[in-house]
Amino acid sequence: MKNKEIVLYDDTNDYEKYDETRHYLFAEYGEEENWACKENIPDERVYEQISQENEESWLDLKYALEKSFHTHYYIMTGTCGRWDGNYGCGTFIKSFNDFQQMIRHLDHIKVTDKNGHLIVEGYHHDGNDRYELKRLTRQGYEYADKNCFAHDRTLHNKIMSCNFFSALPWLAKRIYGL
Repeated sequence: MKNKEIVLYDDTNDYEKYDETRHYLFAEYGEEENWACKENIPDERVYEQISQENEESWLDLKYALEKSFHTHYYIMTGTCGRWDGNYGCGTFIKSFNDFQQMIRHLDHIKVTDKNGHLIVEGYHHDGNDRYELKRLTRQGYEYADKNCFAHDRTLHNKIMSCNFFSALPWLAKRIYGL
């Protein structure tokens, strides 16, 4: 099977987008803005465009996640980097607000769909975080409910590792039809 990674959102390194965005702006608006060359495009205009593209990507991701959260429960597990090392963490996700609570401490994030696996990576002042989000199956929901949706690493690991309890979200398919 072919490895397929689709970036759904990424604001981790806007500097890498700078040259490509400047080229796009020159090709798209160079004549009407009277820019004689790409170097004449003001830096603030380039960063405005990058910010606008990031916002559009975020809204697409938010819409797809909200739609999924309306019909399914999810589990999100991974590691949180802290000043004294990486620590395991996880929670059950019922809404977009729950998802935002899990990532709100991150300064920048990257969300990718890797062969159906929804991976959230980000960084903050203490370190790097990495999470995976999976959809609970009916059996997974019942198992989690039977265990009161506990914040328990053993419960989370069992649900994440068993395909009877959790399934890949395949979010890129939902957003882009891929």
